Amino acid sequence: MSKAISSNRRDFLKMMGITGGGLVLGVPLSGCASAQSRFPYAAEDAWQADAFLQVTPSNQVRFFVPQAEMGQGVNMGLTTLIAEELNMDPATIEVRTAGIHKDYGVPGYGIQVTGGSASIRVRYEPLRQSAAQVRELLLQAASLRWGVSKNQLSMADAKISSGDRTEGIGAFVVDAAELPAPESVELKPDSELRWIGRDRGPRIDALAKATGTADFGIDAKIPGMKKAALLRSPVAGGKVLSFALNGADQQAGVHKVVEIFNGVAVVAEHYWQARKALEQIEVKWELPALSSVSSDALGETMAEALNEEGQEAHKQGEGAKALREAASTLSARYEAPFLAHATMEPMNCTVHMQGDRAEAWVPTQAPDLAGNLVSEYGGIDRDKVQVHSTYLGGGFGRRAFHDFVAEATAIARKVKVPVQLTWSREDDTRNDYYRPAATVDLAAGLDEQGQLQTWSAKRAGANIMPYMLDQNAGALLPEFLPDGMVDWVSKRGYGLFKNWLVDPSSVEGLYEDYDVPNKEVRHVTVDVGIRTGYWRSVGHSFTGFFKESFMDELAHASEQDPLAFRLRHLPADSRLRKVLEAAAQKAGWGQPKNGRFLGIAAQESFESFVAEVAEVSVENGQIRVHKVTCAVDCGKVINPDIVRSQMESGVNFGLTAALYGEITFANGEVQQSNFHDYPMLRMNESPEIDVVLIDSDEHPTGVGEPGLPPIAPAVANAVFAATGTRLRSMPLRLS
Repeated sequence: MSKAISSNRRDFLKMMGITGGGLVLGVPLSGCASAQSRFPYAAEDAWQADAFLQVTPSNQVRFFVPQAEMGQGVNMGLTTLIAEELNMDPATIEVRTAGIHKDYGVPGYGIQVTGGSASIRVRYEPLRQSAAQVRELLLQAASLRWGVSKNQLSMADAKISSGDRTEGIGAFVVDAAELPAPESVELKPDSELRWIGRDRGPRIDALAKATGTADFGIDAKIPGMKKAALLRSPVAGGKVLSFALNGADQQAGVHKVVEIFNGVAVVAEHYWQARKALEQIEVKWELPALSSVSSDALGETMAEALNEEGQEAHKQGEGAKALREAASTLSARYEAPFLAHATMEPMNCTVHMQGDRAEAWVPTQAPDLAGNLVSEYGGIDRDKVQVHSTYLGGGFGRRAFHDFVAEATAIARKVKVPVQLTWSREDDTRNDYYRPAATVDLAAGLDEQGQLQTWSAKRAGANIMPYMLDQNAGALLPEFLPDGMVDWVSKRGYGLFKNWLVDPSSVEGLYEDYDVPNKEVRHVTVDVGIRTGYWRSVGHSFTGFFKESFMDELAHASEQDPLAFRLRHLPADSRLRKVLEAAAQKAGWGQPKNGRFLGIAAQESFESFVAEVAEVSVENGQIRVHKVTCAVDCGKVINPDIVRSQMESGVNFGLTAALYGEITFANGEVQQSNFHDYPMLRMNESPEIDVVLIDSDEHPTGVGEPGLPPIAPAVANAVFAATGTRLRSMPLRLS
């Protein structure tokens, strides 16, 4: 165990609802019972088996999904688990997004959140058990009514049959609701699975999204609702000293102009009216210390910080001391920039204050945190807030932070009408919780046979956890605490993670994958006040680039094939070895490619194993990625098509960052504003992607994030093969 993350410190992190690199989920499932009043969504005309499942007399099964659907396919994936045990087509189950309830939270943490590629991993067995309990109770009810042994009954497609007798499951819900829950249930054996592991038609939400009938946060419409736009400080954290309206309040459609905690808002009949009126307003700002920060100077500061000893995050064997005894050594410095999330649906929130109650329509990854912020900024009790979770037009970790909810609530509280706050693309780019920048020094020692003996890494950069705690202290702490105490607690995380704890997301993925007898990882916190947050694959998004690029350097320096070098440092039964071999074989590793060159990389993240081979050409200094072969071992596959889609998504998301992504600062101001200077990968730039799924009986793991970490190093390694130039910083540029 890492000395810097002892058991006590791990307990602290768990208490805050965080482990590994990001937020994680757990599932408390209440057993089936007739005491329906304690379950959300209980209805007189239906049997509410638990917080998740409801069966109506008309044979309809309703599944209340506690996870956020943000394009990753969680609705289809989790519904498949339910459908399998009920032996019915997932498409026939009515899926509803659950609101806030304790049964949907993480046991012991009190937080309901989607992140860390954890939905399938933590829900797999509990949801199947829940559905299996429902199945057994319905069969038991039919057995008692018909006077036949339960072994003589079968249940399929919302019907129960015995010989020639068949009846819909709805006929048995009243009796089933009165039966005690079985002490244990058997899940369907793999040999009888109908849905798990098979592609069965389109996703259950595909039609709604394709026809524009799906409700995203930005689609919320409330009677009497006004639209709001907010003028924020050009430097995050700035405060309003004074402002001049200059006729903004007289513009067509303008309802009201109000000042809130971080800016000046215009509320109007239509969004564009509010946005245009903002252009009239002049604000004098009190700027924070961040206003003195620029990217070039920050880069130098981070490089200088690597001269410090830093905190120990991991040590094995003799650590870095073993470098002195190595037959040969190699060292290199790598860099990664700040990145924005750039979700296709910008941040938005609709809030309706109703006296001592409030409703909010939010595209959120953490509805209870969003609801608690409505309570905090609306000045009302938490149990008087109702959150309607909508579809998300992309999350990637950004919607686990709820500054936009706080803003919308503060505006609605002042104007006394329902308000929808919508961010512009410029707002979104310039006011993000950014993926932290990172600079790392890597060093390694090899013996005379070219085998790694020592691995040393020191990373400098900001942490994520303090910003998570700062924003959500008021939402996580007891409601009765005074504001002054909450504010004091919220600021303690910065010093805690600078001086006492290593944020796991700052170093995850730097050292775990390969067998090396001596390892040492250290961390130096450099935080100048730029807000940081969870970004798809979190720390792995930069550590994968660092580690796998350096492994390639070591292979070439010791005159070994990059694939063979990696395999030398993996056990024969390693799951990472399997994906490396599968990707290499499918990509034709070692075979000539007529002007194209191959690079390989692999990473374990979120308990899944992914290897990728990038096929690249370079012309006139321009990098073109033609094909990516991706092999993934995510344990038992629930829906192969969703896994393939998420690998493709991770590759393209990662390519955007590898080739283009960079947020820079000048005097504290973000220099990028929209897609013209913070570009996304276009369709014509997307490579052919070939996904290989590894057969596995292991417990299912996540796929939303693990496809991303290997792509940047795979491309960089292919560029080296093509040009002999080693690219050690992102975005990857040859000129």
